[in-house]
Amino acid sequence: MISHDKIKKDFTRNAYFFKRSFFLWIFISAFGIICSGLDLSAGEKVAYDAHGRRDPFVPLVTLSSKASTGLAGVESVEDVAVEGLVYDPKHGSVAVVNGSVMKEGEELGNVKVLEIKADGVWFLLNGMRVFKRMHQE
Repeated sequence: MISHDKIKKDFTRNAYFFKRSFFLWIFISAFGIICSGLDLSAGEKVAYDAHGRRDPFVPLVTLSSKASTGLAGVESVEDVAVEGLVYDPKHGSVAVVNGSVMKEGEELGNVKVLEIKADGVWFLLNGMRVFKRMHQE
């Protein structure tokens, strides 16, 4: 049978543990609330120093960069350079033209992509239908 003194000792030890745990929980909660209210980065701005190299965090080509200056002054087919192709007839092909990503049917300036083939692109340029092969070195 369990003695009265053992029950009292266990209760006292458990009560002490509960009080200590409760105090620690309150302390951590208060510390978290106080720290979340502080702006630790006030006035501090972090900038990436590329040391003369390309910044790896800036994408080379994006679909949202439609206002490219590479197609602004295009007058003839010689001014157009097909720099890359992703040919996928089922899901839609994409071409990189003078640094701009273009899909079939898109138009930038006076250049419209009519059709993308595996080896080049059909354009509508100043009212004329022209084919330009992909640039290869």
